[in-house]
Amino acid sequence: MMDGLDDHPDLLSDDQNKGRSETVDLNTDTSLIVDISDALSERDKVKFTVHTKTTLPEFRESEFSVVRQHEEFVWLHDQYVENLDFAGIVIPPPPPRPDFDASREKLQKLGEGEGTMTKEEFNKMKQELEAEYLATFKKTVAMHEVFLQRLAAHPTLRTDHNFRVFLEYDQELSVRGKNKKERLGGMFKTLTKSMDEVLLSGQKDVDAFFEQEKTFLLDYHTKVKDATLKCDRMTRKHKDVADSYIKISGGFVGLGTVENTNLDK
Repeated sequence: MMDGLDDHPDLLSDDQNKGRSETVDLNTDTSLIVDISDALSERDKVKFTVHTKTTLPEFRESEFSVVRQHEEFVWLHDQYVENLDFAGIVIPPPPPRPDFDASREKLQKLGEGEGTMTKEEFNKMKQELEAEYLATFKKTVAMHEVFLQRLAAHPTLRTDHNFRVFLEYDQELSVRGKNKKERLGGMFKTLTKSMDEVLLSGQKDVDAFFEQEKTFLLDYHTKVKDATLKCDRMTRKHKDVADSYIKISGGFVGLGTVENTNLDK
């Protein structure tokens, strides 16, 4: 039978000697460099090793690493969204949840059908599925890394206390996903914010030049519309005159074809 993917959890170890070609450099400022140096895939989660190198005085050390899970990335994003100090700043979207169920299911079905194919066919399909899984895994790691690099590259977002905790605290953050009540509270908060924006949108500043131009255009539009209606009426009258001429010419043609009349006598 085939080996499961969990027998090879350290999927980034083969690339350590080749360099991190997938790393996206979003920050030319080298005072705070964040990347994911390693990732460990387990049955129901992925552990990311977040490596930080910095010269900023806010950090205790100049280089350090911590292990983080996906839920902690989501927690960090939520802290930014809920912080009013960052209102008006575009917060980078959180990375998607790692989902390798499809690839694992394909590998499981391949293992169940091992006896129905040749060894060469089985090995070829196994290699293709493992390559697909590895590509998905690397993409997931890269998206988590880009999220952190965008935060580190922003001159304001990088100063957040929770971001420093995320990078520097060497223990689990013990975060959890929001329950139903908290999610509803967040939706209500968003709805309230939207209503406030609608109410505030009714308060408009008066611009004299704009109002003058607006009045001129409205008056111009009214006159053009009135002229169009008059042209339509004139066109209809011309059509009526043309119809009358056609009838008159038809009468003359009829008179010209009469051979015997009382006038001939």
